Amino acid sequence: MLSFTNFGRTVLAKIVASLYVITSVLFAGFPVSAGEDPVTPADFTPVIRFAVCSDIHLNGEQDQPEAARLKKLIDFMYDYSSSQPYPCFDALVCVGDVATTGYEKEYEMFNSIIAEKLRDETQLMICTGNHEYIATRDYDASESARLFEKMEGELDTHYAINGYHFILASYDDNGKTFSGKLDWLDEQIKQAEAESADKPVLVFQHPGPFATVYGSINWGDFDLNKVLMKHPRVVDFSGHSHYPVNDPRTLWQGNYTALGCGTLSYFETELDAIAGNFPYEVENAAQFYIVEGDKDGNLRIRPYDLITDSFFDNEYYLTGLAKKNFDYTYLKRKKRDTAPVWPESTAFETRVNEEGETLLTFTGATDKYVVESYKLSVTENGIPVFSDNFSGKYMYLYEPNEYEVNLGKLKEGRKYSAQIVALNAYAETSAPFSFSFTA
Repeated sequence: MLSFTNFGRTVLAKIVASLYVITSVLFAGFPVSAGEDPVTPADFTPVIRFAVCSDIHLNGEQDQPEAARLKKLIDFMYDYSSSQPYPCFDALVCVGDVATTGYEKEYEMFNSIIAEKLRDETQLMICTGNHEYIATRDYDASESARLFEKMEGELDTHYAINGYHFILASYDDNGKTFSGKLDWLDEQIKQAEAESADKPVLVFQHPGPFATVYGSINWGDFDLNKVLMKHPRVVDFSGHSHYPVNDPRTLWQGNYTALGCGTLSYFETELDAIAGNFPYEVENAAQFYIVEGDKDGNLRIRPYDLITDSFFDNEYYLTGLAKKNFDYTYLKRKKRDTAPVWPESTAFETRVNEEGETLLTFTGATDKYVVESYKLSVTENGIPVFSDNFSGKYMYLYEPNEYEVNLGKLKEGRKYSAQIVALNAYAETSAPFSFSFTA
């Protein structure tokens, strides 16, 4: 059964990878040359700065970690901005699931944090996610839409700050689709394009456009591409999936640009294409983007981790979007990546716990971007006795590159063979790390 499960997961992983490749080709074509990831110029000078976060999931309880994380995000943004040549924090954008269920006490909690922390100089922008509709979705989700309007204002909004346009689209009143918003969204983008010269048009909604950013196959919306693919200057921000922002697939480019925004609540991952899998220490999730734009429409996007108070390595620089200059297509980044490798210092160790179970620890592999997951198999005389697939720890900057797996109760004194394969974000596999041990 374990071997069949691993086989099934492998097939699903290949199917998901193929879907990303197909949509990348359809929207962007084959890359002529992969090149290298762009680097932000040393003289980059912002004229606007904003933060984008998603999936806060406030529940109204004052001791909730997510509430402290939102407060910390806002405090950090002011501290960071004040230390920069451009000292402004212009906007805080929340792309849905501010609430856990859509009850009034959850909005009251959010509003109290905003009143306490956000200054008048910073524009708050917010749209609905699916969780804003949970309280009434079984009988009349429109009641949730009306409560959101009462507590937070308009469902769909369009702002302009320093020449940059921000367009936020909430779900239809059913809390599930955007079909009723597509004409509105298209018109707002056209208006922004006419008024913003060559600058990007910034679009925000809760689910990602289907088959674009990491997680959008499981958690995406099918209708959004009907509008967005017509507008190459769009830079779209979404949440919903809770997938880590430092995975290279959270930035996608095809006919336009899309980014997944992570979460301030809990992680999920697409572990071998099985939706709903949770990685190690799922609750330690507090990621968001700092986005800065210059007078010419170039964007610097910096993912930040509030758990460790540090930036992730994957800073992005978007330039020439009006000329369809897409440096971050799926196929280009896949070509830039290489298969994971095992460091020369890679080691393993086994020990038995008090319950008589064998615990295997090993040093993880490395990759240009991230090691997304591992496949482990253990055999005795060629007969499978244990196998597992599990996520890498790349989303946890505080974690060492070491892993521990419970192999269960093995037969004492017997010799076993083990093999571990590491996979990167593009399903490229390492050479196997193979070893034997005696239980």
